[in-house]
Amino acid sequence: MDQLDRKILISLAEEARRPLSRVAEELGVANTTVHQRVRRLEERGVIRGSRLLVDWDEAGVPVLAAIFVEVNESGSLGDAADRFAENPYVMSCHAVTGEFDLMLEVRARSSTHLGNVLEMLRSTVRGRSRTHVVLTSFFDGRVPPFDIEA
Repeated sequence: MDQLDRKILISLAEEARRPLSRVAEELGVANTTVHQRVRRLEERGVIRGSRLLVDWDEAGVPVLAAIFVEVNESGSLGDAADRFAENPYVMSCHAVTGEFDLMLEVRARSSTHLGNVLEMLRSTVRGRSRTHVVLTSFFDGRVPPFDIEA
């Protein structure tokens, strides 16, 4: 990945729906160059699609919780993650270091609904868990800086 690829990624990270012709214009390169570069970045798996940014409060699922789970059963963490993925309120699942094995990011409609979701999750995998409810999000979904000088 060269400097132009990084500049294209920065531009698309700021606004994924930005027309590639506008990206080309901003970077001072040919339209076809940007299209080819984006296609190659997609083929290499660097760009894996684009995502919709949702205002979760307005969408009706304002409660955000981080749930740390210890997996006390045979099978891999990937197997447990696959079972958690079946729950539509589990937004993400990560293997973590420390006292727990997995960290889940969960959305819910209310604190009562979060309790229901937690009950569903407890029946998915045996083991301890610890839940932290997010009170306020100051920022979310940032894109890390790309080293332009590399």
